[in-house]
Amino acid sequence: MIFNKRTGLIFLACTVIIAGSILTWRSHKRLQIIEKEHASLAARLTALKTRFQTAESDLGQVKADLADEFSTITDKDVSAIRNAMIARVMAEQERRKTDPKFQKEDYEKEQFYLYGFCRAFFAKEHLTPDQTAKFINALVQFSMDSDDLKAVLQEQGLPANDPSGLLIQQQLRDAFGQAVDDIIGPDGYARYQTYSHQFVIRDMMGHYAANSVLIGSPMTLEQVDQMVDYVSQNNPDFQEGKFVNPSQIDWPAVDEQARKIMTPEQYDIFTRADMDIGVRYSRWRQKVLLAIDNIVAASKQNADDAPTE
Repeated sequence: MIFNKRTGLIFLACTVIIAGSILTWRSHKRLQIIEKEHASLAARLTALKTRFQTAESDLGQVKADLADEFSTITDKDVSAIRNAMIARVMAEQERRKTDPKFQKEDYEKEQFYLYGFCRAFFAKEHLTPDQTAKFINALVQFSMDSDDLKAVLQEQGLPANDPSGLLIQQQLRDAFGQAVDDIIGPDGYARYQTYSHQFVIRDMMGHYAANSVLIGSPMTLEQVDQMVDYVSQNNPDFQEGKFVNPSQIDWPAVDEQARKIMTPEQYDIFTRADMDIGVRYSRWRQKVLLAIDNIVAASKQNADDAPTE
């Protein structure tokens, strides 16, 4: 009995010794691996440090070489470089005017921009695809001819309001107007002019209309048209045949009219300041510009009233 108990204790002790040896061996192997990884990492860090020092030294040499190079450049050299760059830009511009590839690119860009500008007008007029294509082509031609006229006047050193230039511009406008009437019918050009002069307001209302969709109460095209017409009819510049001047908008009167046209949900987002974000012309912008004008006017008044010694 005593013998068996001793044998069991000896066996248990041996097991513990063996297990401890195994753990010690594993710990030693793990330590060796860690030391190896540390050595590898240290070597890599040393290599990176060496490369960084070399790069820093090379950069310093480049800076020194550039400083030496710039020290030899005279004002005459700078002027020559500037003139050469200007000549390259002008040559590139001239090449774009005569190269069919660039002409095609410029024409397509102008088409894309003007289609976006006129898209609402096409919808209001219910134009067919054929009418739309003809209208865009006529508008692009008018726009590019007008740009060419401006370029010619500048090359000849003439102002934009030179009588000869104004005459040619009017001829271009008349030709475009006739083309529009031929495409969409009598008074078509007059309707387009009205649309064009109201575009700033229509673009602004389009922003609010888009936000009204998010609240589940989308504005209709009729509502947008009513708001655009109201703002335009009460805008002094528009009444003089000019583009709508956003700085002349009477916002309290517009809000009162909006109550009659919009749903309560639509009116809420229309009158909220945070909805002005992203609008090029808005009541918030108008208030800021008005405040700036008042500050400038007050400063001038104070300067005028200041006693002179």
